[in-house]
Amino acid sequence: MEIVDWSRIPGPRWYRPEDAQAAVEALALSVSVGRAVRALADLRSAVSNDHAGTLYPAAVPATGVFLRVIGDRPGPPRQEALNTLLDWWGCFQPEPGFETYEDPSSGSVALIEGITSRVRSATDVLHRVMDDPSEGGGHRPGARLLLAKLDMVWTTAGA
Repeated sequence: MEIVDWSRIPGPRWYRPEDAQAAVEALALSVSVGRAVRALADLRSAVSNDHAGTLYPAAVPATGVFLRVIGDRPGPPRQEALNTLLDWWGCFQPEPGFETYEDPSSGSVALIEGITSRVRSATDVLHRVMDDPSEGGGHRPGARLLLAKLDMVWTTAGA
């Protein structure tokens, strides 16, 4: 599991790294489905602006958190994580002035490329979810759609 120092990730003045950290900690400690879903919603809120349709650089490592949940936590937490990535894909844009993410392992990467790269590296997880017969395959459509989006171009405004 990737250790993220959320306070080292730049963002607009309304980005609160302490909220991202608290959400990830709450997710790790959650013993109920409701708390896990709340933690995921809090993480989404900490790394994006739903009203403006923008993503902060912290959305890149948050994508890794959502993908781990998709792989490891069936039921409503998996659905919340899938919904977040599906909502972001192609609809959200980087917050102006915060179009890149400084990846500790590879350096500067365009925010959208950082997210798509993480999803692309998790295709095995998404295929496993599609093949999972539990819950009647209820997450199959979301996983299939997220895989299909990998073939679509996610353009940024002005691109």
